[in-house]
Amino acid sequence: MTGITFRPRPSLIEGYKHAGGWVVEGHLYLPAMRITRTSVQSFRGLTLDAVGAGHLPEDTTLLLLGTGARLLRPPPALVTLARSRGIHIEAMDSAAAARTFNLLVQEDREVAALLL
Repeated sequence: MTGITFRPRPSLIEGYKHAGGWVVEGHLYLPAMRITRTSVQSFRGLTLDAVGAGHLPEDTTLLLLGTGARLLRPPPALVTLARSRGIHIEAMDSAAAARTFNLLVQEDREVAALLL
């Protein structure tokens, strides 16, 4: 008999509340929010220009950066920092980043999203 390994169900973004936050597993997380397949963390009041080393994920090579209601370019210093850690940043509006995160995590990809 061979053993079967079950992976924990990944965290998914269930929606956005007009009160100003993202819903993950029934809990409301205020922007900014970083999510991986196994963790969620809020960074209240974080702006694109203030994103730094402490906001980058440690366990992935792809970060979906949701820049709010519309696509904004990430600061060059942030891109350089992420690359130095082996992380590729894909910037998009936050709704697109949330949808893309859910799709990729369900494909068992190692991905993180930072939604501002």
